[in-house]
Amino acid sequence: MSQRPNILFLLPDQLRPDFLGCYGADFLKTPAIDALAAKGTRWETAISPSPICVPARASMMTGQHAHATGITHNLCWLRPDRHAMGIRTWPEILAGAGYRTTAIGKMHFYPWDLSEGFQHRVIAEDKRHIHVRDDYHHALQAEGLAKLHGKEMPGYYETKGASTNPLPDHLQPDRWVAHRAAEHLRSLKGDQPFAMMVGFPGPHCPYDPPADALGRVDPAAMPAALPRTEESETHMPGHIAGYKRDWADLDYSELTDAQIRAIRHHYAVSVERLDEDVALLIDTLRDTGRLDNTIIVFASDHGDYLGDFGLMGKGFFHEPSIRVPLIVADFRAPEARVESAPASLLDVFPSFLDWAGVAPQPQAQGRRLSDPDPARCVAGATTGGFMLRDPRWKLVRYGNGTEALFDLQSDPGEQVNLLGQHPEVRQRLDAELSRSLLEGLAAGHADKNVPDAKSPPEGAFHDPFWQRPYPAHGPD
Repeated sequence: MSQRPNILFLLPDQLRPDFLGCYGADFLKTPAIDALAAKGTRWETAISPSPICVPARASMMTGQHAHATGITHNLCWLRPDRHAMGIRTWPEILAGAGYRTTAIGKMHFYPWDLSEGFQHRVIAEDKRHIHVRDDYHHALQAEGLAKLHGKEMPGYYETKGASTNPLPDHLQPDRWVAHRAAEHLRSLKGDQPFAMMVGFPGPHCPYDPPADALGRVDPAAMPAALPRTEESETHMPGHIAGYKRDWADLDYSELTDAQIRAIRHHYAVSVERLDEDVALLIDTLRDTGRLDNTIIVFASDHGDYLGDFGLMGKGFFHEPSIRVPLIVADFRAPEARVESAPASLLDVFPSFLDWAGVAPQPQAQGRRLSDPDPARCVAGATTGGFMLRDPRWKLVRYGNGTEALFDLQSDPGEQVNLLGQHPEVRQRLDAELSRSLLEGLAAGHADKNVPDAKSPPEGAFHDPFWQRPYPAHGPD
């Protein structure tokens, strides 16, 4: 067996940590994920700096802030000439270092079948990408079935996205992905280390477990949603307009307590089923003799409001949107530990390289998970605004003119905006946010650098018709 560890990266879509047993949820059962936490390190506070699907994934792939990649919303992707700038993804780097790199499930690349360094892909760009003719599409078609928009499922409109998926169990999106990932693990030969990312399409909306699974969780046990606030109400017009578009076709101008309970119930059932899928992959590693040399990373790209503040999905910088689970179980030396220092999703990039024995890359703007910083500040950016969060305080600033300061120690539910009451805190966070944004701005425009213009010796730069290299290559 290779001395370098295998890396299995499990990435459910839109999973908030407080719907897992190991993060305190007592209304559902997640024994497999809890067992991972019991074998490894669980981060109490892991942050998605840009809590939208594509920006979060672009940052994890490159180790760069969204304000460096330029990917700040869901309708853009990494520039195709990034190699000329010296920017590579972690699967590209690990493949070059001798790893077998594989992606199974949802990745959210554009084009959707782009490799981005994965040598093998099995693609399921669901749940909202119903027209993509990927591997999952062909699996459904082979059985005379097709992907369904949520509005084609029972209950979708009545309970604002809480529906039931009528597909057979083996063709439910997450289950199909899990079985393809297990098949791939069983197919591996030899001792070449692998780095494998499994992108589960759920529990992202529509909240659509099979109807026969609904009885496994008590809907009355669902935790209540956080109340609306004056600050959160400023986001409501854009939030409502976004969900009315064809991709969701839902009107969230009204959201009752009963609808929130139904949504949370369906979400919790989907999480329990996800736990079974995780168990399948752990069992497969054990059965194939690879578990003892594998590091399993379990995280998500962002959270989900599930009715908190009257909001759904993600996109703003409240805790239900930016908080994600993060568990790292190194089965070479299992040890249960809880890390209180904040982590960022940017940290997976340098950590993967470190575990693979690859030299650090200058593009990385996160830090290794093995180097926690209890005082760490995490900056975030989307098209909608900016955030700076330290272990106690959070400053947010949005394009709609809203600005807020929250004391997460005394007000973890972010109900009271303290913007005018702590000018020294606001100034300190604002300075750190400005520093991060400027750093990202410089990195994002490094392609325009002209190093030869810096007092060069006599040479071609001074001659007529000198051609400027473009894009400029980043630091080696």
